[in-house]
Amino acid sequence: MNRLTLLTSSALSLITLIFLGCQTAPSQPTDSGHTGSSQPAAETTQWRPASEVTRPTYTTTAPAATRSDRRSDRSDVIFKSHQIEVTKSVLEQASVGGDLVYQLKIEAIADAQNVRVVESMPSGVQFRSADPTASQSGNQVSWTFPSMSEGDTETIQVTVRPTSEGDHTICSTVTVDNTFCLDFFAGQPKLDVTKTGPSSVELGEEASWTVTVTNSGSAVASNVVVTDTLPDAFNPTSDLRQSIGDLEPGQTETVTFTAEAVKQGSFQNRAVASYDSSGPDGRGGAGASPQTSAPIAVVQSGIRVSKSGPEEAYVFKPEKFEITIQNTGDTDLENVRITNLLPQGASVANNGGGRVSGDAIGWMIPNLPAGSSQRITTEIAATRTGEFTNTVRLRAASGLEASDSFTTQWLAVPGVTVSITDSKDPIRVGESTTYSIQVRNQGDFEPVSGTVTVTLSDGIVPTAVGGDAQGQIDGQTVTFPRTTLEPGKDTNLSITAEGNEIGAGRAVMNFSADFLADPIISQEATNVY
Repeated sequence: MNRLTLLTSSALSLITLIFLGCQTAPSQPTDSGHTGSSQPAAETTQWRPASEVTRPTYTTTAPAATRSDRRSDRSDVIFKSHQIEVTKSVLEQASVGGDLVYQLKIEAIADAQNVRVVESMPSGVQFRSADPTASQSGNQVSWTFPSMSEGDTETIQVTVRPTSEGDHTICSTVTVDNTFCLDFFAGQPKLDVTKTGPSSVELGEEASWTVTVTNSGSAVASNVVVTDTLPDAFNPTSDLRQSIGDLEPGQTETVTFTAEAVKQGSFQNRAVASYDSSGPDGRGGAGASPQTSAPIAVVQSGIRVSKSGPEEAYVFKPEKFEITIQNTGDTDLENVRITNLLPQGASVANNGGGRVSGDAIGWMIPNLPAGSSQRITTEIAATRTGEFTNTVRLRAASGLEASDSFTTQWLAVPGVTVSITDSKDPIRVGESTTYSIQVRNQGDFEPVSGTVTVTLSDGIVPTAVGGDAQGQIDGQTVTFPRTTLEPGKDTNLSITAEGNEIGAGRAVMNFSADFLADPIISQEATNVY
């Protein structure tokens, strides 16, 4: 029986603590020089990786005197690699049925991924709890730390309960994912497109758009093509698909498209830039920019001006002339300049709010909305007779122009005096007298024309006519038709008449002309006895 006990004790003293290469040192000699079989020494063991030493190195404390001293001792077991260092320490000893507490401390020497710790519980040892909580599968409990940076520390505190007497070994398995990386950069082209052009264009005119393409990405955009999509209101006058080649990152290029406007309305002109599916090495992906657009309105601007006034007027008398400006288009007109060109010899009596400069009056309309009109009234007089033309011209800031003219015949204001006198009064029956008629044009500018009519009473009979115009006798009436009166001169006419009946005779003369509303009347009395 003593021999069996001695063999068992010797075997237990040779049990090795396995901890991923961590080993427990064998018993050291006692002071008497032989191996202690009943009281094994308490030991501290340190393990280093095989890369550091050729064989395990053991450091052992002084042997203990009794088993109870061994139970109270604390031992640290250390595992160290190039990434982590793990220290395993007993914190609280326990007898059978009691709780033993030990600690695992993991320290990251370098960055580590997926650090996994597995504790294998031998028979005779019951796992009770852990902080942090462990995952348990059979006799194994484990913890996983997905990522630990250099200098990070994780601590695990484990509580177990020995259920049988004897030496027990709790082994730890520690694993770390060993990763290494290949760094590379994959660029991506990115095309930004802006389109600029006029906000409006006249119907029938050509519009021009500029498309700017920028590669704001991180790789070359190969074989870049810009495509313009015109609305049906335009006929293209340039190629709608234009190539600009390769665009390096940060590079910008521009292209221009032109088209003729053929339909009125509001439209959007769209463009998009695309690049090839293959790069310089023949490999790559295709792509395109977001679609960009520019609004444009096709308009038909129009402006009209009309000039009105009297067809005939008299010199020195101011007459009203009107200028009517109309915006006949569908777009507002800005800075419309109006110039009224006056004929020579004209005199401005009322400038209508304009500015007179030489032989012209000028106005400015800052804004003339579509469909609106304005009217300007002036008063103009002529200082001499004749046919004169008054012209007005318009020009808008857009270049739109219009003009109109009006012609007036300026006449002199006639001044006519008339007189009729008999050469003898009274006369006997059968005796003759001569009526002298004088018509004078007092004007200084132009001749005037009129008709002289003389009517005699029944007691006096006309017998002959004479003077500066050819007269006609018709019964008791003598007519000098279309008598021309020269400026500042007299026209002399004569009528010879014979007394026919005793009584008071009378000769009544009328001068009528176009410029007279009523004829000028003069008369002469002749007594017959």
